[in-house]
Amino acid sequence: KVIVQAAKRDEAIRHMLLALDEFMIEGIKTTIPFHKKVLRDKRFLEGDFDTHFCDSMNSRDYIRPG
Repeated sequence: KVIVQAAKRDEAIRHMLLALDEFMIEGIKTTIPFHKKVLRDKRFLEGDFDTHFCDSMNSRDYIRPG
């Protein structure tokens, strides 16, 4: 789990991207690439997303149902 804090949303997003870029996890697949894709998406950055957002991001390419 990664938690970041900042005074403004855009700052928190930048902090989260930096934190995810620094993660080094070997041997298993993670959802980090998906989270980075979301954090860089224009709709997410503008706050224009809903419950169908993950489907529109092709989340199944990154996350497999359990």
